[in-house]
Amino acid sequence: MGPRARKFVDRCPHCGCVIVSWPEEGPAASPMDLLSDQRPCCALCHLAQNLERCEIDREAILIWAPEFTQGALNALAHRIHRIAATHGKPVFWSPDPPPANSPEDLFAASSAYAALVERSVTAKQCLGTSSPRDLAEALSFISPSTYAHRHELLGGVRLLPLGRFFVDGRDVYPRLLAATGIPSNSSINSRAAARR
Repeated sequence: MGPRARKFVDRCPHCGCVIVSWPEEGPAASPMDLLSDQRPCCALCHLAQNLERCEIDREAILIWAPEFTQGALNALAHRIHRIAATHGKPVFWSPDPPPANSPEDLFAASSAYAALVERSVTAKQCLGTSSPRDLAEALSFISPSTYAHRHELLGGVRLLPLGRFFVDGRDVYPRLLAATGIPSNSSINSRAAARR
């Protein structure tokens, strides 16, 4: 490889985010999306494809967001999580807003996330729940022909990742984010100073 050669990273076919392997529960050892020809996918898209996960209600909530595809929502959530992690903040959802003197991108990300979480109220009004587990259970009782049309039936219901991804009872999502190359606070501050 010459000096101009680039390292290509695997990107999720659903949201375009970098795919990072995680220690999978059970016999599977790689991030596979079982509903799309065994192609690897990111952790957030894996959540949307696996509502039966043990900790799904701690990892995500249902929201009403018809203007987003699930992939676009996951890409937005991933970016929000990266911004929080970059500033040394927890990536899982907290209803507490950041202090008013927070960096602009952190404040904006927190505000956007709060607006998305608020949409769980509408999902609950439409479905009677905002729990992914409840939806998975309901879907398990419908006929195969009805299940094939679930996207039309669910309309604008989407799964909002809450910044957690559990494997064997441990939240590994912060490690997955770190593996995508989150810049440190010092590198962000030096870039901001260079622009001034």
